[in-house]
Amino acid sequence: MLLQLLQFKNKYLLIRALTNKIHELEYNQKSNQEYVYGNNEELSVAGQQFLEFYFYDYMLLQGYPNPLSCFKKPNDIIQLRQRLINDQNLADIGLQLDLPKFLKVGNQIHLKNNQKVLADTIKSLIVAQYYDKYQDLEYLRDLLHPVMDFLLNKIQQEQIQHIKYNPKSNFSEYLTSIKEEIEVIPKLTVELKKNQEFNSQSLFLISLELEIKDKMLFEDQKLKIQKQGMSKRITEQQVYFEALQELKNWELAQKNKYSYQNQEQQSQNQTNNMSTSVNSQFLNNTDIPIYEFSEQFDNDEKQKEFYDSLSQILNQISEKDQF
Repeated sequence: MLLQLLQFKNKYLLIRALTNKIHELEYNQKSNQEYVYGNNEELSVAGQQFLEFYFYDYMLLQGYPNPLSCFKKPNDIIQLRQRLINDQNLADIGLQLDLPKFLKVGNQIHLKNNQKVLADTIKSLIVAQYYDKYQDLEYLRDLLHPVMDFLLNKIQQEQIQHIKYNPKSNFSEYLTSIKEEIEVIPKLTVELKKNQEFNSQSLFLISLELEIKDKMLFEDQKLKIQKQGMSKRITEQQVYFEALQELKNWELAQKNKYSYQNQEQQSQNQTNNMSTSVNSQFLNNTDIPIYEFSEQFDNDEKQKEFYDSLSQILNQISEKDQF
């Protein structure tokens, strides 16, 4: 699809898009004639505007931003545009098209592989296509959406390469390492969806459901991770990567909970032991007499005698600091 950038009816426009300003200046000086094709300086400026416009057009048609993707908020789209439409990425497209063979840079041969020169040439080709196809914006949309595909896949590949392990394999290894304390049953589902607005594009919706059983706390839990993307393999890796992080966080929370419960139990046991010890000391202390009182009194004198005796016992206990 990228090759369509080089398919022109008007060869004049193609040559102009491939011509750097340096080439035009050198030609004019050496031949004392005007270079009839001009240069791509003005085309590249307009090409930047077309790229940004169709980037937002592409993202909206794909349903972004949405909470199931990496691009959840409008600000995520802005940041993605800054990462996506830059000289390095556009130069990569130029290399894919083998543009250094066709660029006109005068005697400055080293500029054929210069990132900015290649990026400006891609932008110029986009605008030249617009004029070559009689300013047909729908054609330009069909031309630029595969370019967006290329750039987005490139970024996703770079994200995965930064992970120094295979997310799916590492997820499986982690499940094995915790199986004594936690049982996890994963269920992966993959749905292929056709974009109604852009029929040539397929999107993968991948879900990973986790049924979790904590053998130590006897608790059950369910987690669900969903991602949406153009590449099945990359989207699946992102799902397993996020699932691993979620599972680790959940396990840590469970460990903290288990530790807290143990501390509470130990504290309760210590309190009970202290209470038993105090009661024992009190009962075994021979200096304190044990009294037994009847529940009823025959007369007021016996009742007064009872309260006097009780008062003496309490005073004795207080003096010996039994509590």
